[in-house]
Amino acid sequence: MKRAVVTGPKRKAHEFDRAFFERFYGDPATRVADGGQAARLVDLIAGIVGYLELPVRRILDAGCGVGLLRAPLLARFPKARYEGLELSSYLCEQLGWHQGSVADFKATKPYDLVICHDVLQYLDDKTAAKAIQNLARLSGGALYLSVLTERDWRLSADQSRTDQEVQRRSLEWYQRRLRRGFRHVGAGVHVARSLSPILWELEQPWV
Repeated sequence: MKRAVVTGPKRKAHEFDRAFFERFYGDPATRVADGGQAARLVDLIAGIVGYLELPVRRILDAGCGVGLLRAPLLARFPKARYEGLELSSYLCEQLGWHQGSVADFKATKPYDLVICHDVLQYLDDKTAAKAIQNLARLSGGALYLSVLTERDWRLSADQSRTDQEVQRRSLEWYQRRLRRGFRHVGAGVHVARSLSPILWELEQPWV
């Protein structure tokens, strides 16, 4: 089985500069993600969202980085508007993303689809908990959430390439907080508690 790679040193906003993104997303010898991986992830998300018949007109990519998910998302949801949220002032200036943190970003109305891919492990406990609360406010439909856990670090992550300066919390830590606003429907996709999509018992995540 291919071991997951998680990277991105715990830095302040101004330290996510051009050199950082060229190293981890530009140079083929050192990058940790590419367009092919992004397209496969979007296929997974779109498949679940489509199966549940959830309309997608507004998308927020929270912690969007260089925007690898933007093109495949718009290809799968051609009528949707994509918005990127990013901490890096460098990327916001270059690519026009909203600059800010997922912990306190505000929107005039909820998004149909929110993606928060490998972001929360770079936040301390208090800020990560606040971010999950904010994700519940931002998400009117589906949320895709991916985050490194302690078990992932021990059993799945390639530790030779994975940044060690991250918060490695338990699965239970995240579940306790996510349950307040979301129902997990599988493969990292959650739906807002206000929605009641019908899933057969064996289609739901096992307890």
